[in-house]
Amino acid sequence: MRATVAVLMALSASLAACGDDSGGGRDGDPPRTAAQSDHRAGALGGSARTRALARTRLTERPPGELAWVADEARLPPGRTIAHRHELSFVYARRGPHSLRSGGGEASLRDGAAAAVEANVRHRHEAGGEDSTFWEIRLAPPGSPPPPGFRAARRVFDSETLEGIPAPADAAFIEVTVPPRGGRTTVHTHPGPEFIYQLSGRIDYQNAIIGTRRLGPGGAEGIPPGTAVQKRNPFARPATFLSLFLVDPDRPFAPKARF
Repeated sequence: MRATVAVLMALSASLAACGDDSGGGRDGDPPRTAAQSDHRAGALGGSARTRALARTRLTERPPGELAWVADEARLPPGRTIAHRHELSFVYARRGPHSLRSGGGEASLRDGAAAAVEANVRHRHEAGGEDSTFWEIRLAPPGSPPPPGFRAARRVFDSETLEGIPAPADAAFIEVTVPPRGGRTTVHTHPGPEFIYQLSGRIDYQNAIIGTRRLGPGGAEGIPPGTAVQKRNPFARPATFLSLFLVDPDRPFAPKARF
């Protein structure tokens, strides 16, 4: 793995704060955010806590090979970028960020995110201070940065995603695993998952590669139906981002065994 990085029945039950999933797909539709923090055990089971950042529906699978491709951009106060491209999640890292699409607007800051449908023209704008954000696109592997990005930093470029269902629920989730023995259950997903480690360390295990230790900037992915678990034996909490494309008619994270 290169690490240079709905309405789901089970997910909705666990991430009740996700809010309305209506709209999307046309230039007049607003960008979609999901939820504030949900402090229960979470959709991945065990002691892991999940926070839904954004979600949307992929009604048709785009042609060709696809990967999650993320680029970081920085906007000085008052500067804007307006463009359209593949389905994406906009993830605010530092500073206030305004995301406008048609008649809608999402105000994002420090860890908040929104989904933007494919080929919908949208505008990024900084507030009264610099805004640093990631645009995470479902795009061909190795795609260049989105139009208008200057001096963009490539955050991650996943390997080609396998087994994308159609339709698919696209979900962007933050997961925190508590220290000293925190873990998810062993589970699978009905679609590919990709994770990017933000902070702390985890022992990541899946049925294909075995166990690998991930620190900040580490990344891994699995195709559908692959048993996976994340464990934190260390003294500090560990947080990673998960990106999903899953079958909306199947359980989100059924328990499994290695």
